[in-house]
Amino acid sequence: MRQTLVRPEQTQSPAHRFPLFADAGRRAADLWMQFAPLTAAEFRDLRFRNLVAGFGYISDFDACRSAFHDAFASAVARGIAAISRGEVSHG
Repeated sequence: MRQTLVRPEQTQSPAHRFPLFADAGRRAADLWMQFAPLTAAEFRDLRFRNLVAGFGYISDFDACRSAFHDAFASAVARGIAAISRGEVSHG
């Protein structure tokens, strides 16, 4: 008997469906935060293009891109928040 992880009415986020792409997005954000050679969008798109170049056909390309982009954005937001928390002076 086949087991279903979620009910049909419950959808998984792209990051849960495509953890490889989410992890790659987080790593790309970490690199961008360290070096920032391009704008965030340029760097994100370049890293995503490089990632998918070796895959050939991806059946759910849009969801994979969403997982990558969402993870990139979240990691950048966390990085900015961490930096701003460290720069706040109390006194």
